[in-house]
Amino acid sequence: FTRHTWPDNPARIARILEEIKLGDDITEDEKQQLENFVRRNADVFALSLKEVKPNLNVPETATFNLCTHQRPLTLDQSRFFSARIDDMLEAGIIEHAPAELVKCAATTVVTQKAH
Repeated sequence: FTRHTWPDNPARIARILEEIKLGDDITEDEKQQLENFVRRNADVFALSLKEVKPNLNVPETATFNLCTHQRPLTLDQSRFFSARIDDMLEAGIIEHAPAELVKCAATTVVTQKAH
């Protein structure tokens, strides 16, 4: 089951709820509200990258920045990015593109989660 074939599948919703990590400061009422929200909106949650299907509607005439001032990545950052890029390539979210087809470039920033 996926979000495209059967988003309201009870097993899928249970798995989504298992993946959500809640802090100790949440009340039972807030937890119930969150669970109800997930049940009502299960179709917007993806359990894997393969469930993500980007849909960009960028006008052909749009122009974007092609120059970046990228800071060098550490070895750990580079390994992290390479693994995420490989995951997205495998899932079909992104694809290799020759430089002449690139229409936008942005600086990549790695930050650590606060929790």
